Amino acid sequence: MNQNNALSLLLGTVIGGVATYFVIKNQDEISDKISDLKDSIHFDHHELLNSAKGKLDQLTTNLQSMIQRYTHSGETTIEKSDELATIMEELNRLSEEVKALRA
Repeated sequence: MNQNNALSLLLGTVIGGVATYFVIKNQDEISDKISDLKDSIHFDHHELLNSAKGKLDQLTTNLQSMIQRYTHSGETTIEKSDELATIMEELNRLSEEVKALRA
């Protein structure tokens, strides 16, 4: 039983040593690739905020216009419920876009 534990420890040490050797040997390449990834994933927070604000303004404008049409038109109840369904679909779609921007 002790011999199995010693072999496991030795095997783990060898694997860890080999991995450390390759990391040290390829350290420059690894750091270059990490830098490239950081540069490619760079987000402009102001651009994201402006985009989110634009989407919110669009949502607000659409909702206001739809509400005005809903309250000031002579449509039947069926037409109004269809309009409400359209409003809810638009709201859900824009909500998903905002969630995607936050992620």
